[in-house]
Amino acid sequence: MASTPSADRKIACNACRHRKTACDRRQPKCGLCVKNYRECEYATQGRQHPGLRAGYVSRLEKRIDQLESRLVLLESRIDNPASQSGNPATRRTVDSGTPENLYTGASYDETPYSYQDDQPSREASTVTPAAANTTDPFAEPALSELCMIWFQKYHRWFPIMHQPSFMEMVTQRRGAGFLDKDLAVHAIVAMTLFDSKILSLDQQRRGEIQHQLTENILTESMGRKTLDAVQAMLILSVLHYSEGHFMRSWNSLAIARRIAEHLSIGQSLDFDSPSASSPTALRRLSTFTNSAMQDEERLRAYWMIEMLDSLSVIGARHGNARTRSAGNPPLPCSDSLWTLPETVLSASPARPYSSCSAFSLCIIFAVSEVSIVHRFLSKAVDMTDFEQRDQWQAEAQRIDERLTAWRDEFVAAVFRLINAEYAHHERPEMDAQVVLCNCVLNTAVITLLHQRSPCAEGIDQSVEPWAFASSRCVYACENTAFKVRQMDEDELLICHPLLVFSIFVAARFYIVHSKALDANVPTNLHSLAFALHTCGRRWPLARFFEDIIRIAVAEYRTPIVASKVPKEFYDLRLTTFEVAEPLIEWVQGPGAEVVRAVSATQAHGATTFARMEVDVLA
Repeated sequence: MASTPSADRKIACNACRHRKTACDRRQPKCGLCVKNYRECEYATQGRQHPGLRAGYVSRLEKRIDQLESRLVLLESRIDNPASQSGNPATRRTVDSGTPENLYTGASYDETPYSYQDDQPSREASTVTPAAANTTDPFAEPALSELCMIWFQKYHRWFPIMHQPSFMEMVTQRRGAGFLDKDLAVHAIVAMTLFDSKILSLDQQRRGEIQHQLTENILTESMGRKTLDAVQAMLILSVLHYSEGHFMRSWNSLAIARRIAEHLSIGQSLDFDSPSASSPTALRRLSTFTNSAMQDEERLRAYWMIEMLDSLSVIGARHGNARTRSAGNPPLPCSDSLWTLPETVLSASPARPYSSCSAFSLCIIFAVSEVSIVHRFLSKAVDMTDFEQRDQWQAEAQRIDERLTAWRDEFVAAVFRLINAEYAHHERPEMDAQVVLCNCVLNTAVITLLHQRSPCAEGIDQSVEPWAFASSRCVYACENTAFKVRQMDEDELLICHPLLVFSIFVAARFYIVHSKALDANVPTNLHSLAFALHTCGRRWPLARFFEDIIRIAVAEYRTPIVASKVPKEFYDLRLTTFEVAEPLIEWVQGPGAEVVRAVSATQAHGATTFARMEVDVLA
């Protein structure tokens, strides 16, 4: 006997199932749908599919990245047969005018981008590339792995190079293209050397190779006038900053700027173009070369210099704000456009003017807002003079209001950006550039106002505290802690080193402000210290800052005159920028013994900062 449709149908209609209401399962429409004038449809049982589970998209994207990495390694092995790597007839003679491998432990070879030892043995030619080159970062598959690590981990907050073209150059090993990017390749290797799982090198040897590469890159870059020299020095600038070598970082940035000026990168931008009428207005891509990809890389290198030059010195009083031409120069293109092949990029000559990428938002903030803070801090003010102090407070409040208004515009721009670019992402609001911009904005507020917060006993305070300044700084610290709490551990491990500095600024203010009020240490300090601990697994700068915070909390009830931490740490009249470098020198020198003593009594918070017993100390 054939079954009737009503007998096969054992589920409610789609509308009733969605509203979780009782369905009478009538055909062709149920009673509720007829009554409410709704479309009534029944899902066929054989076509029922469960929805996507939480985190499925992110896991799928990670799986795709892993498969792409494996594909790159397989292609490199196919393109680099062992028989070629041992053939002395293909060896290239490098003259004084040709770029060569800057890592002197290997020599450049004309075969498809393998780097081999100066005296290869006959036996070595019979070994597979994966086994033969596990100690050479410029041999395959190690080189492809290191470049892929760069684009998977650090490109998200340092998008100065075109990934499709760069990886194609590395995997297909086109001679001219590779030589044009040799300095950038070496800088990427120096940056990602400690992330490699293929290289069979201990930490000490990796450190030696990294140091050798950075020194040679610096020497080579100073004698070149090429875009890859600018890119290499930008990467070295971030690497030095992450190690706590601030002066080296700024010197590398200065070299990058000077090379860019010789290339006339900044002068090529259209600063005198009319203003865009709205954030969605379109602008034409400026043309400097015959390649849209190269033009965009030049544009991104210029703006990365401007952004790092502004954000890396928040709190300096030397008038860092540079004079820029009026107008609206082109900003980097959208992230989705930047991931497309060069042929597609060349066929897309228009871009949204503003809010087209999170990188653009960060650039706008650094150039338009942070520069105002720099100019304000560079002014000499006598706080004991009532009139000057009153003028200072009025101007500081106006700047704070401007930063607050910019925050509102930033939130709105991020929402527009999410809808246009990141709708398919699982957590688009946690984009690396968005998080960095948010936290650096809080750093700007704290740096602007914290000198008018109450000082702890033992620190001279010539003027009475300003309640407005204290409340605004506390709010900025809370905002930073909230943002950091939202970050996954994996996101903290590969975050921008500038974010590490912002976390330390908030943690320092929390400790000093609580000590001045003789109050409990805020629980938000747990989140900040845990973030430093997690970041410290990758960046030495975070480890230095974490050690300082641990010592300061350990002696929280100790008077400042008896404190082992330098007195400057507790003096809010000094910006964190002004005390950071001396504190790092102290924690590496005289403070190293204090760090060991504190570590012996307090286990590092592997999962929570509560092990520092903040509540007990408070």
